[in-house]
Amino acid sequence: MTLLFDLSGKLAWALASFAKLLIGIMILLVVSDVAVRNFGWRPMTWAISASEYILMYVAFLAMPWLVRIKGHVFVEFLRFMLPEKAKQVLAKVVYLTSVLLCLYLGWIALSSLMLSIERGTYETRTFDTPKWVVFLPIMTGFFLSAVEWLRYLLGHDSLYNRDPLEVEGM
Repeated sequence: MTLLFDLSGKLAWALASFAKLLIGIMILLVVSDVAVRNFGWRPMTWAISASEYILMYVAFLAMPWLVRIKGHVFVEFLRFMLPEKAKQVLAKVVYLTSVLLCLYLGWIALSSLMLSIERGTYETRTFDTPKWVVFLPIMTGFFLSAVEWLRYLLGHDSLYNRDPLEVEGM
């Protein structure tokens, strides 16, 4: 299992790094589109659709890394009022629920991806995109996040043993 979690961490880091690159590309797209419009040239109509896809990819590709580094937002006020044993039980419930939700949503995305490949469907905007391209980052993000939540569930780490002001890996 340790090997799986190590590989998962490396893949999550690589996907998050790719997401950072996509953010840079999106910034260049937006600046270019604004500059082109200000010069009175023909606008890059495809840039809006490309930016929307990039935003989706960034959200889902970075998700597993955020789970790993405990970089997402969560509320701890209830935990502070509980005795230590109840905190441990609550943590396991949170981990298990998160694993199950990620697996379920990943399965839905995988099913949609497979169906779109089978039917050959396209998303039509300013440019046509195979529909499976939309579901690929969703599926990847949820399945890899499930592995990261499983790491917490099996006791390889805890979501709650962190300094709220410190974010590892950033």
